[in-house]
Amino acid sequence: LMLLSDPPDPEHLRLEWKLSGGGRNKKGSSLWFWDRRGLGTVSLLNPEELHDLLHGSRLGPDALDATTDHWKSICGRTVRPIKVLMLDQKVIAGIGNLYASEILFRSAVHPELPANRLSTLQIELIGAMTLEVLQEAIRYEGSTLSDGTYRNAMNQSGNYQNAHRVYDRLGCGREKVVRIVQAQRSTFFCPRCQKSPRSR
Repeated sequence: LMLLSDPPDPEHLRLEWKLSGGGRNKKGSSLWFWDRRGLGTVSLLNPEELHDLLHGSRLGPDALDATTDHWKSICGRTVRPIKVLMLDQKVIAGIGNLYASEILFRSAVHPELPANRLSTLQIELIGAMTLEVLQEAIRYEGSTLSDGTYRNAMNQSGNYQNAHRVYDRLGCGREKVVRIVQAQRSTFFCPRCQKSPRSR
């Protein structure tokens, strides 16, 4: 996301490009890569490398285009927990951390369940709920959390955080929400709605 606006603070400036020809217009004299959470990366690619990134094997299919067969294929060949698998952009692209928690909650699937132990029904539910959650998040223009880092193209907060059911929530209405850490990321789930694989 690029904004013609000053960042909230200079503390999390990761990279700055000085632009020539800006004249007296200070606003257009530099381009900043600002990243409070430290999750972003910058890569310099030649045209062939860019093509390989976009069309090669480095990214999986977009989550909005993934078929049930693709979900079955990627789940069937790994024992990784389903939440960790969903964050692997090489197998499926476009599912962020908080959205993975929301998708699994709506699918009633525990985030620690090994992907190859999912039933066909669970896989179908995950595929359907992926579309539902991501399309809903797009309508709400994304999620702006308490750190305020995410902004939409108009430099305004998104509103999907108000529709979260488990992510950073105290409860889902039926049970207290639990937070665990998977692959160095926070995972939120309801132990009543999403039964542990160890209790099955």
